[in-house]
Amino acid sequence: MPFKDFMNKVRHWDNLTAKWLIRHFYFTFFQIVLVVVFVFWFANLFNIIDTSVAVSKTNIQERMLMAFSINTTIIVFLLLLNSFWLLFMFNTMQRLTTILKDIGYNLTRRPPTKD
Repeated sequence: MPFKDFMNKVRHWDNLTAKWLIRHFYFTFFQIVLVVVFVFWFANLFNIIDTSVAVSKTNIQERMLMAFSINTTIIVFLLLLNSFWLLFMFNTMQRLTTILKDIGYNLTRRPPTKD
C-alpha cells in the first residue's frame, strides 16, 4: 500500500472518530451534567418541603420566605427542563447537519450524467 493511500485511510478514520466524538461525547457529557444538577435540585426540594411544614401560620415573614423559595424552585425546575429540551434540539440539529453534509459529499462524488 503506497504512503498516500495509507495517509488517506488515516485521514478517513480520523474524520470518523472526530464525528463520533462530536456526535456522542459532548451530548452525553452535557446530559450527565444536567442530570447531576437535577439530582441536587431534587434533593434540595425535599428539604424545602420538609421546612414548609415547620413554618408557623402566624409569622408572615416565614410564610413569605417559604412562598419565595417554592416559587424559585419552580423556576429552577422549568429552567432545567428547558436545558434538557435545548440539549435535545441542539443534538438533533447537529445530526441533521452531519447527514446533510454526507449527502452533499456523496452527491458531488457522483459522475456527471450524460443527457
